[in-house]
Amino acid sequence: ALAESWPFRAIRANVQVVYVRNVLRCLEYAGGVRREVLQMVLNHVLQIDVEVQVELDDLESDEESEVEDTGVFEFEDEEQSDAKDGDQSDAKDDESEESGSDSDSDSDSESDADSVTSDLGRARYNAKKTVAKLDALMSTLLTWLERHCHVDEQTGEMSESTSRLFLLFLDLFDTVILPTFKSRYTQFVLFYFSSQNAEYSDVFLGTMVGNLGEPMRSAHDRVSSVTKVSAAAYLGSFVARAKFLTPSVVRSVVGVLVQWANTYMDWYEEQDVQSVVRTYAQALGAPQAEIERHVVFFAVSQAILYMFCFRWRDLAESQSGGPIVETELDSVCWCTELEGLQRIVFSRLNPLHACAPAVAQQFASVASQTNFMFCYAVLQQNRRTNGYAGDATASPDLALRNKLDSFFPFDPMALPVSRQFIDGIYMEWQDVGDEPDELDQREGRDIPEDEAGVMEQIVSMSISPVPP
Repeated sequence: ALAESWPFRAIRANVQVVYVRNVLRCLEYAGGVRREVLQMVLNHVLQIDVEVQVELDDLESDEESEVEDTGVFEFEDEEQSDAKDGDQSDAKDDESEESGSDSDSDSDSESDADSVTSDLGRARYNAKKTVAKLDALMSTLLTWLERHCHVDEQTGEMSESTSRLFLLFLDLFDTVILPTFKSRYTQFVLFYFSSQNAEYSDVFLGTMVGNLGEPMRSAHDRVSSVTKVSAAAYLGSFVARAKFLTPSVVRSVVGVLVQWANTYMDWYEEQDVQSVVRTYAQALGAPQAEIERHVVFFAVSQAILYMFCFRWRDLAESQSGGPIVETELDSVCWCTELEGLQRIVFSRLNPLHACAPAVAQQFASVASQTNFMFCYAVLQQNRRTNGYAGDATASPDLALRNKLDSFFPFDPMALPVSRQFIDGIYMEWQDVGDEPDELDQREGRDIPEDEAGVMEQIVSMSISPVPP
């Protein structure tokens, strides 16, 4: 009955909020249907979440088309003007006809432009309404969740009922949210819930590692590559953004992924030399099919690099064992969990080539500034082989690059009401203490012009544009 009477997602936000609030209230006395009800709520929120991303993508595409159309109109007008100026021998009545034709053309162009502008205005208005609706539903669900996170007064830990609720949400996340591409905000329900207890975040991370499975795919492996790539993305984004994770947890996850990637490379290097192994130069120019074959390895590698960019402070310590001083990074000691990362970065598989350009470039920058690793030479080789790493269209592995470049699940929360639940537990980007220009000069490299915007990309790297 609840599913049959569920309001369609196009209905006004206040109607949907009241319905969802009352549905959640039913769980107070109908606990037997808790899973079914929560799954319906998450599915409904997720559908609107995906709809927001589709609308924003369409809006961005329309805006680009408007710019292109404007350029065409201007080009045509210039051509007509040049032709008119160059034809001095035409009769006056011919000039009059041509002038009239130009006037009609200009009028049609202005009418088309007004129509495009009106359509864009309508699209922006609809997108804002959908974002506001999603915000209202997300805040309703997070408010309900906040009220049901109880601490046992005797033990000082989360109550058994809260732990059962978390496991239920985790299971729903695994079956509903994880396989869904273009979800931007719904997953923050698990982000918030995991922050309530250290054991919850450990279980969530363990579940994502479990989805990755063994580096060597076997006949008994039932997890698809798409799910593995998503799990790697959630691991990297969660560890990078979860302020409530301790340094030991960060190091543990990094260590597990570094070991996973190294085991994969061991397997790769043991294969038949004639059929698998390529020279380094050939690996740089590998066709898309070859890169797709190692897509999970590249997703894991990207997760490691992404985590390092955000959490390198948790992976380092001073020689005295105390906190690091960012103006004295020459004497920093790195945790043992990072052993093997250099092998990954400089391997034949060349993950810097397949990762999102912003991640690859920012990792090179942070690694250089912290004196951890110097890998700009690899990026320069990638640019010479397949075009500049910042230009995805120059590379033959465009499909894979778009897949890796477009999925960072815990990008900044842009919903004004819901973000109040997230801001206090969310890690924002922090610059390294040293000035990048000084370190770039010390390494003796030229800074590419296209690299100027890398910092903005890494800070606001997202699945789709920030809602208007």
